[in-house]
Amino acid sequence: MIKATLSNVKVINAASGIGVGAGAAVHLSNSVVSSNSVAGIAISGGGINIDATTISFNTIGVKQLGRSVDLSNNDLSPLCRLAFRRFA
Repeated sequence: MIKATLSNVKVINAASGIGVGAGAAVHLSNSVVSSNSVAGIAISGGGINIDATTISFNTIGVKQLGRSVDLSNNDLSPLCRLAFRRFA
């Protein structure tokens, strides 16, 4: 398993801001994920815990195609075309 802790990160104007793949466990905190053309955060098999993070102006705020997403104390902007989207 790949584990990562990201804090005070800014990802702006990318395709997918933060991608979490199979076998990954990520903790993201005190960060900004904004203006990304595909998704601010894309999960495809791994899991992510997002805390105290601003997710705004993305086409999709959080795109979940995998395991788990835990959200707490975040600013998830309604200015994303889709704030949260889960794919089966």
